Amino acid sequence: MRGVIRLRPARCWAPSLLLLLLCSRLALAAEADSTRADSLPTPRAALLRSAVLPGWGQHYNGRPLKALFFAGASATALSAVIAAHRTIDAAPTPETHANRAARRNTRLLYFALSVALSAIDAYVDAQLADFEADIGMAMRRDGASLTLKMTLPTGD
Repeated sequence: MRGVIRLRPARCWAPSLLLLLLCSRLALAAEADSTRADSLPTPRAALLRSAVLPGWGQHYNGRPLKALFFAGASATALSAVIAAHRTIDAAPTPETHANRAARRNTRLLYFALSVALSAIDAYVDAQLADFEADIGMAMRRDGASLTLKMTLPTGD
């Protein structure tokens, strides 16, 4: 039956909604508990946001292109999991069934990896938000030079 949208019972989507609300509440609490005087993003809030919804932590850090990349990669991986899962029951032989289940599990691993990488990237990006580096490149006749100027925090 193609083209028909089936509604899922509340027992399927309610736990997901509660988990989403809980994680967003934790992210907001982490943001409210910030001890930084300026408006830099907190690493914990960025990590939790990207763990809940890949790309949200990158958007929170002010990196919209990274946010689109991680959101797109995770959405693609999740749609591949769903497509592979739908083909399992139509397998003609037990061997084909096992192969399709293994393919689905591999794609699920890719999805989990994309979510984990998104969360780690958001955490590291927020941690290095106050790191200032000035990188310059100059070309000369005798070769190229690369200069790197950076200010290291003193821990005060």
